Amino acid sequence: MVRAIFVLFFLIASVKAHQHKATIGQRTTDCQHIAVECGQTVTSAVAPDGKIWRVWSQQQQLFYQVSSNDGQHFAPAIKVDIAPEEISSRGENRVKIAFDRQGGIYLSWASPREKRFTADIRFSYSLDNGQSFAVATTINDDGLLAGHSFNEMQVSDSGKVSLIWLDSRDKVLAADKSAVNGSSIYFAEGWPRKNDLAFNNQRLVSGTCQCCRLAFDTNQQGEAALLWRHIYQQNTREFALLTLDGKKEPVKVSDDRWQINGCPHQGGALSIDRNNRYHMTWYNQGEKGKGIFYAYSDDQGSHLSQPLAFGNNGKNAAHPHMLSWKNRVDIVWLEANDSGYSLWHSSSNDYGKTFTSAKQLHQVKGSADRPFVIAGSKSPLVSWHSANQQHWIHAL
Repeated sequence: MVRAIFVLFFLIASVKAHQHKATIGQRTTDCQHIAVECGQTVTSAVAPDGKIWRVWSQQQQLFYQVSSNDGQHFAPAIKVDIAPEEISSRGENRVKIAFDRQGGIYLSWASPREKRFTADIRFSYSLDNGQSFAVATTINDDGLLAGHSFNEMQVSDSGKVSLIWLDSRDKVLAADKSAVNGSSIYFAEGWPRKNDLAFNNQRLVSGTCQCCRLAFDTNQQGEAALLWRHIYQQNTREFALLTLDGKKEPVKVSDDRWQINGCPHQGGALSIDRNNRYHMTWYNQGEKGKGIFYAYSDDQGSHLSQPLAFGNNGKNAAHPHMLSWKNRVDIVWLEANDSGYSLWHSSSNDYGKTFTSAKQLHQVKGSADRPFVIAGSKSPLVSWHSANQQHWIHAL
């Protein structure tokens, strides 16, 4: 009975989360003034010069702020000077920001279309440290009214842009749509600094969960790697890993046996350290494994360490995120309480072999956004947003 209620909860959450104008608590994006607390989600990243950038959407525009003192204070909000449009802004599907080492700033997002569950992957960039931005372009090249969303982005030091996203074009084009289960992951690359904006689309894999965020990183050979929730057999949803080296096939990395006919809106995290160790964390509610798990691999997923469990399942521990930073690995997640959510943290100083006891970092009343660990100039930082606390950045 408990399992049935749990699954029903996530099916209902999936429907609500698909609505493009979701809210955090009681706040909506119809604020008349421009402020980070008016954003549904906030995405943070640290530029090569150590400054923290945060970006959000409001009134069909993108805005950003920059902090020079580790997030204690931010300069006034600046509008990204591109034409207004609809911008997806919810837990698993949000604006992305990345940098090169020559003053380049790159933004990608999903823009909802006129039909429910349809969108385009959009992209803009600045080559002058944010003083001006290029006209936004559409990355998916199919021209279809289809689902293109849950985008992730990597940018090299020299400005090569790699994008992945969930894409429903294969189902739209299929003669027998009932034979297509889930979405596909598509990949595209461009190099704005070299006037290469082709972004030719390539399908990487089919049969993925439709609405769990993707995880994307680059290994020490410069090869992109991704982690996602895949649909195996009849709606058994496990996590899979793929390195884009032209040789490897996807590898199943979780074996929790979660059988669910719906999307739980619980993506994983992937972070590759300086020794090329792949660190992964995920969430499942399977018959074999329930809760948050972490494991690492030294051979790109062929073999994994014994998964470690994190969080209190009695308090619905969920939404993990993780980052490897030098010899450290930091994992954060949320747990529910009577009035809202608490943010928890555990860390390793030996590349993921052992971890500290879980520690509560913060708590808020009401609902909250997902937490994310980002690489600071001096230490990892956690970025967390909610309607009541606004945006919170804390050194780990």
